[in-house]
Amino acid sequence: MTDTPTRPAPAPIDDRSARHVVAGAGVGTFVEYFGDAVYAFMAVTLAAVFFPTDNPSLAILQTFAIFGVSFLMYPLGGMFWGHYGDKLGRKKVLAITILGMGGITSLIGLLPSYESIGWSAALLLLIARLLQGFCASGEYSGAAVFIGEFAPPEKRARYISVVPIGAACGFLVASLLITAMFSTIGDAAMQDWGWRIPFLIAGPLCLIGWYIRSKLDESPEFLALQSSDRIAKSPVTQVFRHHWRSVVRMLCIMAVNAGGYYLVLSYMVTYFQEEVALSSTQSNLIATIALVLYLPLLFGAAALSDRIGRKPVLIANAVLFILVSYPAFLLLGAAGFGLALAVQLLFVAMFSLNDGTFATAFVEGMPTEVRFSGFAIPFTLGIGLFAGGTPFLATWLIGTTGSAVAPSFVLIAICVIALFGLATMRETAPAKIAAGQR
Repeated sequence: MTDTPTRPAPAPIDDRSARHVVAGAGVGTFVEYFGDAVYAFMAVTLAAVFFPTDNPSLAILQTFAIFGVSFLMYPLGGMFWGHYGDKLGRKKVLAITILGMGGITSLIGLLPSYESIGWSAALLLLIARLLQGFCASGEYSGAAVFIGEFAPPEKRARYISVVPIGAACGFLVASLLITAMFSTIGDAAMQDWGWRIPFLIAGPLCLIGWYIRSKLDESPEFLALQSSDRIAKSPVTQVFRHHWRSVVRMLCIMAVNAGGYYLVLSYMVTYFQEEVALSSTQSNLIATIALVLYLPLLFGAAALSDRIGRKPVLIANAVLFILVSYPAFLLLGAAGFGLALAVQLLFVAMFSLNDGTFATAFVEGMPTEVRFSGFAIPFTLGIGLFAGGTPFLATWLIGTTGSAVAPSFVLIAICVIALFGLATMRETAPAKIAAGQR
């Protein structure tokens, strides 16, 4: 097997079936990112619940440390779910992962506080986040592969954009809910009991998602593999043996996707509170407004990549962040609500170019036999290396250097890493490939 993927044309799909596939795949990423967003947006509150309150800055750092450590489970889970997704089918794995994610997220809402059981509370939170990370590690890649194997080639990115849109909707709903709760019951009640409610909501959401997925058909490309007896015996081994160059390129691209996602879309809420002196309500309102803009931008970026190719859109994202990050954080030094909102809107507009495009490039970059594993391995390695670590690193750098612009250096570094991968990435968009063959 070579490093060049083979791809049978998917069977035609009618509009009704397309809606079911899109809804079934998108709901899982909604639940996954809703749980992460709830944790990140309430980091200041959770720090006071699960850690001693005599040093608030240290408590916030410890809270983000647990957030980051939980992502270390992603690579292990990615190989596990990728293996079974390529062996047993996409649908079966996606049905299991959504139940695990939702159940464990709800469990966090039942944990006792530091005031009740001391440091055991933080230990239980860590265990829950590790289990949550393991279950979530097969979700995003599986959903993107599932949709991509149904989608018409000329619209593939637009179909797959439902996955990041579902994730962004999870962030948006979490932001709306938490903003409303802080505004309604106040900081004290949120710290006392209100923080539990957003986590508990994940339970019924995952049951709805599981029901939708249980009614879906398996992807046509996987069924074609089964009927021709071409199921890979050891898909993870095949990925590392025959497609390791693609894995390295994808991992570089994941630096900006994973690191940028959690820095731009979640950590900035804490940054606005701690460094710009905005209130919890103001900070979450900025996140909410930015996410509302982010949803159509994701679809627009996907449509653009269907037209001009994946590679130029991904390169534009990295270059823009390298040029803009430092001056943007300098502006925040003298910012009020309006300027902070403007900077966040700029950040999400730039980031949508990556997030609306990368998943399609990953799906198209691996052959059907190992597509789930081939997507999941670099994706989850990237999450493990860059996702939770970037908010922690940004917080640590601010504390160490005393400079509020320190997060800009993190953004610039991860974009440089991404450019190394993009430099040798081949174009995968069908429209661009067809144009090159004419």
